[in-house]
Amino acid sequence: MAKLATLLPLLLFLLTASLVFSRNTDREQYGEGGEHPAESEQSSNNPFFFDEKSFRTPLKTREGNLRILDRFTQRSHLLRGIEKYRLAVLEANPNAALMPTHYDTDEILFVVAGRATITLMRKENKESYNLRKGDILRVEAGTTHYIINRHNKEQLLIAKLLETMSVPGQVQPFFGIGGRNPESYYTSFSKNILEAAFNTEDEKVRKVFQENQEGAFVSVPQEKIRQIAQQASSSSEEGRTHGGRRRGPFNLFEKHPTYSNQHGQIYEVDSSDYPALQAQDISVAYAIIRGGSMLAPYYNSKAFKVALVVDGKGHWELVSPYGSARSGEGRESQEESVSYQRLSAELSDGNGLVVPPGHPSAIVAEGGQDLRVLCFGINAEENQEHRLAGRDNIYNKMNKAEREIFFKAPETEVREVLNAQRDAGIVEGPKGSQESESEGRGRAFQSILGFAGF
Repeated sequence: MAKLATLLPLLLFLLTASLVFSRNTDREQYGEGGEHPAESEQSSNNPFFFDEKSFRTPLKTREGNLRILDRFTQRSHLLRGIEKYRLAVLEANPNAALMPTHYDTDEILFVVAGRATITLMRKENKESYNLRKGDILRVEAGTTHYIINRHNKEQLLIAKLLETMSVPGQVQPFFGIGGRNPESYYTSFSKNILEAAFNTEDEKVRKVFQENQEGAFVSVPQEKIRQIAQQASSSSEEGRTHGGRRRGPFNLFEKHPTYSNQHGQIYEVDSSDYPALQAQDISVAYAIIRGGSMLAPYYNSKAFKVALVVDGKGHWELVSPYGSARSGEGRESQEESVSYQRLSAELSDGNGLVVPPGHPSAIVAEGGQDLRVLCFGINAEENQEHRLAGRDNIYNKMNKAEREIFFKAPETEVREVLNAQRDAGIVEGPKGSQESESEGRGRAFQSILGFAGF
């Protein structure tokens, strides 16, 4: 008895530690907390850049996975303006499906690659859409839906911008049909509630909703996929409307590009093109930057841009007054002087970027191949993009008198610099080798005109 009394405190400690560990593991499953054990140096020094290690994988089977970028405020309080948003990437094998689920988030989906069928089970009806590369679709919070990769050879890749509803920045899926992982939410109800709700035995209900043992992604026979796809509409059709508004998919690549030249194209869609984006005040853009070319320096007046590198390699630079510290502390309150820090990153497939409002930014495509970047704009309704170099750069709007007041260089030199670049939006990139990261880090800029692009 004395020995048991001696061991009791130790047993209580171990039990408490076990519960805490279990809870932390569950919380981290959906990216609610915790740090990654290994993070690249450029990611840790740049609060606006996210490498692949910044993504968590809450749902994963051999048929597919869902990766979610860490909460933005976990990286830096400089990103608290987009605290309630998350970036996610869904990948499914050929002939695979994500089980029916709903999220406590509004979703904007963009099909990066492949072909899919999505079925939305709304309160008033059921809607099915065949999706293809470039399709944009809004899925409202609480809408139970499933997604099928209807191609028998190609991978399906869908990027999502999630706007959380319950707890800012926390994403939770709810599966009605489940098994061991994920569970069915029905099994958490008491026996009496289930029997009364379904008017049948508790055991039958649990057997029906808890028999899936394949996980969140399951394999689907081609015959079943064809049956579902045949009854679905697509972005090339009018789709369904609700309250006079179309709410089916819209294909970004069917719109004329905003910029198009030998250096690449930029496609942009906002609520004037696709009214479903208006409820969340979101825009979607897709840049194709030819190898050796550059997205010229620009900034946004109001929008945060959350970007995903879809394909290729590149170099990204952002000018910020807040320095490179992850927390951004220290520089934020210094208003006695004006100076800027260049933050940079080497880009590759799967990297995430955030460009805050007012921050000048540029991207160069490297490695002799095209660089493709998908971008979600948050607070897009009245946002304006201000170009800082090229034919449409904002300083070209000054007249001679204004230039002579504010520029101290001779008028001929000012005009020569402002008019030297005749392309707009996407221009020829820097020549020669890139300046090393160690040389570039820590250097302040007194004028945005010192930034590359003219």
